[in-house]
Amino acid sequence: MSEASLTAKGMCVSLGGRFVVDGVDFSAQAGAVSAIVGPNGSGKTSLLRALAGLLPYSGSVRAGTLDLAQASAADRARQIAYLPQSSALRALLSVREVVALGRYASRPGWFAGMPNDDAHVAQALARTGIAELADHAYPKLSGGQQRLVLIARALATGARILLLDEPTASLDVRHALRLFELLGALARDGYCVVLVLHDLDDVQRHASHALLLESGRGRASGGASSPEFLDAAAQIYGVELIPHDRLGFRSRAAQLSGDAS
Repeated sequence: MSEASLTAKGMCVSLGGRFVVDGVDFSAQAGAVSAIVGPNGSGKTSLLRALAGLLPYSGSVRAGTLDLAQASAADRARQIAYLPQSSALRALLSVREVVALGRYASRPGWFAGMPNDDAHVAQALARTGIAELADHAYPKLSGGQQRLVLIARALATGARILLLDEPTASLDVRHALRLFELLGALARDGYCVVLVLHDLDDVQRHASHALLLESGRGRASGGASSPEFLDAAAQIYGVELIPHDRLGFRSRAAQLSGDAS
């Protein structure tokens, strides 16, 4: 089993006295982009945060052969990097300094640097295409640029499992496409990339495997373009499939209105 694979079995997360994730099985492999999708309130972010070790859970989660329940925070951080939908980072740090924060899990102490830190940071900046921004102030960048900086920070950790919560939220089309291209390239290089996505079209275009959640439970899992997954998505979202040149969806209510006119 690849160390960059992620497997969860019987995963449950309870918040406020109720299960927001209830008995979910999930797997994601190295070399692929996997998606977690579902209607608002279906438990997508809670599942992702639990996979990252940021929420308590029951069940089992493994990164390769490592049982994450038994792993230290530093060991987990060396295996998995998590990117929230939005960052609370507001400090007037340079891009290089922000990316260097990703090296903390590899250090013997918070202030003790390692000889190869600079090389890891430079490589992460180059991989995300933002080396020319290294000395710019992070808070003054655009939203799309900040998202790339955070991905560079994740790459600097050395983790091969990347968990991203709606990474293209609030981005314009150009930055969203650039981000998806980067994540696809990382997957082709052997990373395990897991995305919470809101747009079913994005799932079709960019994910090879998907988990569909409804009310905290897994309703379908498999190929993102498989008939079983698409039929389940259409039913849960209450939409109609449009099988033209590329797959799309439309509101069933709109379809009924059109039929009646």
